[in-house]
Amino acid sequence: MEITTSPHRPASTPWGRLVALVVILGPVTVLVLLPIGLGLQRYVMTGDSMDGERPDGIPRGSVVFERPVPVDDLRVGDVITYRPPASAHVDGMVTHRIVAIDHSGIVTQGDALAEPDPWRLQPDGSVVPQVVFSLPWVGYAYLVLGDPVLWLLLLGGAGLLAALLAAGTVRSRRPAAVLVGAGTGGQR
Repeated sequence: MEITTSPHRPASTPWGRLVALVVILGPVTVLVLLPIGLGLQRYVMTGDSMDGERPDGIPRGSVVFERPVPVDDLRVGDVITYRPPASAHVDGMVTHRIVAIDHSGIVTQGDALAEPDPWRLQPDGSVVPQVVFSLPWVGYAYLVLGDPVLWLLLLGGAGLLAALLAAGTVRSRRPAAVLVGAGTGGQR
């Protein structure tokens, strides 16, 4: 019986490495640098309040790209991001749709909520960030970067994968056993 080894995988070329690098880093670079170049701000949707039944709803984990717009240019139906009044006891920024604009302020509501927000927005500046477009699912990568527990899981998984790949490489480099005298029909 003859044992043969399998052919080795060809080594990757510098061009192959460059293509892999561009495929991996290209989208990340576009998501980080392009908005800055276009004057856009980006936020990650961490809640479900805008994930309603509207076709232009924004689900959790989406990255929203926004442009500062003068308050006078805002219209009913626009989606804006703002900090609620201190009396609302809401931490962080809120991204909701404008449902009414009158002399007492701007009324907003999340697409998935039954009632408008209980506060009136009184913009203290001359501009408010308005959503231009959003990319669903992309924001989960940003959320992982901000959570230490998910970082540990990600690094642990990468370490486990590296250990498994290293074990497979060591196993495949062992010399093959040679069988001597198999099937020769020798004497007892």
